[in-house]
Amino acid sequence: MSATSRLKPRPFLPARTPQAPRLLSAAVVVLLAAVILTDLFALYAGARAHSLLDWEDGFAYASTEDWDAVDTLYRRAWMFQGQAVIVCGIVFITWFHRMYRSAVALAPDRMRTGTGWAIGAWLFPVLNLWRPFRIALDMWGVCVPAPAPGQPAKAAFWPVGLWWGLFTGSGAFNQYTVWTYGRAEAIADLRDATVLLMAADVLDIVAAAAAIHFAVRLTSMLRRRAS
Repeated sequence: MSATSRLKPRPFLPARTPQAPRLLSAAVVVLLAAVILTDLFALYAGARAHSLLDWEDGFAYASTEDWDAVDTLYRRAWMFQGQAVIVCGIVFITWFHRMYRSAVALAPDRMRTGTGWAIGAWLFPVLNLWRPFRIALDMWGVCVPAPAPGQPAKAAFWPVGLWWGLFTGSGAFNQYTVWTYGRAEAIADLRDATVLLMAADVLDIVAAAAAIHFAVRLTSMLRRRAS
């Protein structure tokens, strides 16, 4: 027992260090790569459809069975793309939420929204056009490495803007191209719509690559900042 009757306050327990979700980050990268593979498959299907619709290759000599086979290949590619995007979207939002929670633990005074918005911002129409980007900017600003003593702060936010611009742009362009393909009736219109679909697949590949860069950079910066 202590020789004095004065009570000593218990020391505070150290706060848990925020951790970057490495497994989720790896899963995001793998699933984004899977999205790219489905886009490449759709590009292959589009190239086959375009060659069949090309006037110089003689569309009149193509059999109905050939066109049905190409159309089936295209629709199968769309099915694979849709499945990959859904699974990737679920895992990406889960990773996004975990990253935001860790960023809040690092700098709670610099966050403008609660952690629940890291999920809810993706679910509300209209709001999902800009709120996830704002949250990503907050996370990026917290995780940017601190400048050396005497040096000005340098925060390059272009990976966030590039990812979000390509993501929203490719989504809107995909909706337009699918609508154009569904309305095409003449052979020339169908051929032009196929070209648009192939361009949308290329844009989607670039957007997925930008998302990989954003996810890897943000996870790496958070890990270094937390350590």
